[in-house]
Order: sequence, then C-alpha cells, then structure tokens
Amino acid sequence: MQRMTWIISGMVVVTLGLGPVALADRGGWADPPGGWTFVEDWHKIPDCENDPVWNHNNGSDSWSCNANTEDFNTLQVFILPDVLVGDVVQVETLPGVGDTEDGKTPAADAIALRIIDLGDPRILGFADPSDRKIFFLGPLHQPGELTTDPYIQGITFCARFRIFPIVPDPDIGVGQTLVDLALDPDGDGIPDGDGTLRFIPEASDRAHVGVGYYDPADDTQSILTGVGYYTQNTLSILVNDTADPDGDENIPILTDIDTAQFHTVWLNAKTDPADPMQIRVKAYGDGSLTPVEAVIRRGTDVDRPNPENLQSNAQWAGFKELSFNIGSAGTPAAGGFQYDYLVATMAGAFDPQPAGATSVPTWELY
Repeated sequence: MQRMTWIISGMVVVTLGLGPVALADRGGWADPPGGWTFVEDWHKIPDCENDPVWNHNNGSDSWSCNANTEDFNTLQVFILPDVLVGDVVQVETLPGVGDTEDGKTPAADAIALRIIDLGDPRILGFADPSDRKIFFLGPLHQPGELTTDPYIQGITFCARFRIFPIVPDPDIGVGQTLVDLALDPDGDGIPDGDGTLRFIPEASDRAHVGVGYYDPADDTQSILTGVGYYTQNTLSILVNDTADPDGDENIPILTDIDTAQFHTVWLNAKTDPADPMQIRVKAYGDGSLTPVEAVIRRGTDVDRPNPENLQSNAQWAGFKELSFNIGSAGTPAAGGFQYDYLVATMAGAFDPQPAGATSVPTWELY
C-alpha cells in the first residue's frame, strides 16, 4: 500500500505522495471521512538516514541501524531460548495473523515492524549508538506546514500492535527489576511468569504508540496522546494525574488480554472548548464502539506524558511538529514490539463507526 500524508495548516490542504488516499476498514471500524491521511503498513524498515517517513534522530533513540547485528550474533545474544537477536529492527511477514477488518473475514498475513530493545548493550562494550533504546518518530506533515495547535481541530489515530516477548538478560544491561518482572509479573512473590516480558512499564513517561505535539516556542504545548502495554494483561492510555502533576496514572482500555496477541486501538483527542489547558481523549479497543475517556492536562508544571521531538534535525528546528511516537524510549527498558499498522488524520477527532458503515450522521467528537 502506498504511504501518504496530508497536511492541514489553517484552511490549506497539501497532499504528498502518489495517488488518492487509500480507503480500507481496519480493526473492525470504518475509515473516517476522507480516509486516513497517514498510512504505514511496513514494507521496509526505515532508512538509517533521510527516511521519507520515519526519523530516529531524537533524544530517546540509540538505534545503530542494525550495525551491531554481526557482533550480537557472534556474542550469542539471545532474545528467546535458541533464538539469536539478529537485526534489532526488522520487517517480517506473520502468517495468518493479519487484521480481519470486519471481524468475520479470515485473517490474512500481517506485515509488521519488529523492534527489540535488549536493555543496555554498553555493558558488552558497545559504544552508542548501542541499541540501548529504539524510538522512531513519523511526522504527520512537512516542516513548517503546521501553523496552529492540531488539538484545536482534533486528531485521530488507529494502531494495531503487540508485545514481542523476550527474555530479559542482566548480562546485556537489563536491571534485576525487569528480570523479576518476567518471573513474577503481578509482584505477589510467586514466580508464575514464563520468564519473558509481556508488558513493558513506560520509560521516560512516553507511549509505546502515541501522537506527540511539540511547539519549541511554547513549553505548555508539549502534548502526548498515547497508549501502551504498561501493566499485566492490559492496554492503557498514558495520562497525567490531575491530583498530582508528577504522579502516574494509566487508564485501562482493554483488560484480561494476552498482550502477545495483536490488539487494535482507535484514539481521538481534542482541546476541551471549555478549558483550553485540557485535552479530551477517547480510546476504543478491538472494534468496540464504547469509549474509555481520559483527560490530559497542559502546563509547565505537568511532567508527563512526554512526546519526543525532531528538533535535533536541522529541517525541523524551530517548527511546530505532530508525529507518531513508537518504540522503547528508556535506557533501563527492555522488550519487544511488533507494529502491524499505524494510521492517522489531522482532520478532526472522530468517533469510530462499524466497518462497512455507509451512513454516518456525525463523526466529530465536538
């Protein structure tokens, strides 16, 4: 599928890429009006430099561009018993686990991006970029084309992803906390885990999948709306605690799930018209039409959730930016992800409709 981005800046719509916007229901939901204007279906890994869609030049990334693969294999770095890590970033075809779209059609194969965060391989003597954290940004527009806060109009994204379980290895710079977590995931003192990481606590207060807005001229405009597998058997929204700006609060979207299976989230977000310092978020999981609602506060006293930014890239310096944020952002983190697809639109905050819907009376959140 072709990859495209539309940019909404004021009243001007600029189209990039080839051909019309692709329309294909996903996750059991119909595409929003006008279709998804950012579509990533993963037919190649991102280029190391100057990739047209994905950028890893940010403060939360240490991807070596797979330069350490041969050394990892020589040192017999395993992610599972008898499975060498190979490339830490791969695109792979997964037979029979694709999206059924309508929930009835037999699943096709999935093409997914796999990211493996080993921990901190510097303990093995690797210099940065050592693959100690891997985090990609996919901007939804070109530099300079975003001139207003996108959450005023609203944004919507949909993502299908899962945990790729790995065995955390303290010899590769993984802390004992994650080793214990893999053996005792609920922390009750009974080692009933299988030794693999099937959820990954947030690192640097960032999302496993999210859309982040960053305005270098206004530090109250650092907004992340995102989700992740932060706790056992759960997919949650990452928000800030309104009672304690420095506190942690994750709001479950799906519970009692196998996080090693693919799950799909639809999330919309828009500035509260009654309070511009708040972002209203609705999230839906696995084809549901019932939202889980959350509030994310803006402000200089709010420490989380945190988007990463592209300001280290000369072409982005000084410009507002709205980007997909994906990956494992913290040095103490370890784990794996597989991303089937990521789609988004800046055209509004849309509530989902069932796949195949033809008559939609209203899509806007507000």
